[in-house]
Amino acid sequence: SYTGKSMADAHSHLLKEGLNDTHFNAVLEHLVATLQELNVPNGLIAEAGKVAESTREAILGRLANV
Repeated sequence: SYTGKSMADAHSHLLKEGLNDTHFNAVLEHLVATLQELNVPNGLIAEAGKVAESTREAILGRLANV
């Protein structure tokens, strides 16, 4: 099982630097573009996007201890 930092703790230093939804959206866009370039099937890209999106609130400090 995972024993590292929570998503909130791991990204807290970035929040202090101004990390926000715009940055998160840019990362998701890059993820999708990269997977498309690698010819990953659209269904898997959508699934990866959902997983990434599920971390937004924790990474942006709106949900603690995830």
